[in-house]
Amino acid sequence: MLGVDVAERPAAPCRPDPFMVVGKVNGRDEAARAASPAEALSRMLGWLAADADASAVWYLREDWPGPVTVIGRQAPGTVRETRRCAHLFPLEPGAVLRDALTAGCGARLRLPEIEWLPLGAGMPCEHCLATAGVCRNPRPLLEGGRR
Repeated sequence: MLGVDVAERPAAPCRPDPFMVVGKVNGRDEAARAASPAEALSRMLGWLAADADASAVWYLREDWPGPVTVIGRQAPGTVRETRRCAHLFPLEPGAVLRDALTAGCGARLRLPEIEWLPLGAGMPCEHCLATAGVCRNPRPLLEGGRR
């Protein structure tokens, strides 16, 4: 089409996985990359299944260019449906994460109890939105009016 050979297009750059999972399993140090918090949890649970004495932590890689906000809510069946709002969890590069995350609103959720959501899914937590500074641009000031 239009004389462009599709085979000549450069391959899309492969984004590296942003998360790392590290731990000790069966007396050996282990490390793995993860594309999402859900994948990090799955890796940690797999290690625990292989070794009841395993230990692990996860984090946003130290070399990641900046903070990342992940979205999650209480998993189905852990609380009443009306309490399952989507929380914003800000993550800093290199900050070690263990068994729970604290949302912008202060809610603390344990990893196995979090249902991870894509951007725009779920009813948002109003407190998380307020603390995230979603509305960074102030309302325009009308001539002769007040804010």
